[in-house]
Amino acid sequence: MTAAWFPSEQAAVRFGATVGKRNARRAVDRNLVKRVLREAARHAAPALEAVCAQRGLRLDVSFRLKSSRDRAADGPRASLAVWRRALREEADALLDRLGRHLAPPGA
Repeated sequence: MTAAWFPSEQAAVRFGATVGKRNARRAVDRNLVKRVLREAARHAAPALEAVCAQRGLRLDVSFRLKSSRDRAADGPRASLAVWRRALREEADALLDRLGRHLAPPGA
């Protein structure tokens, strides 16, 4: 995940996702990754928007799949459910960490 923020009078949060063929050969897998990331973004958006509004920031968040399903932690060709769960947990953890990083001191 990459995040960029800058001061702005209109606080906003934008999300993007990139999934290359090298890491997810099948279109079905690439679409699954994007769907999971959009779901995580929708879940985290209200909290991030509140923090951005409080601090007067505009936030751009970009996700990129860096490892293939073949190289998943649960062995070669981990089951689809396990891979999906791992993607969602990692996305949630990254967005939570970003929210804590952006939160004003003492909040």
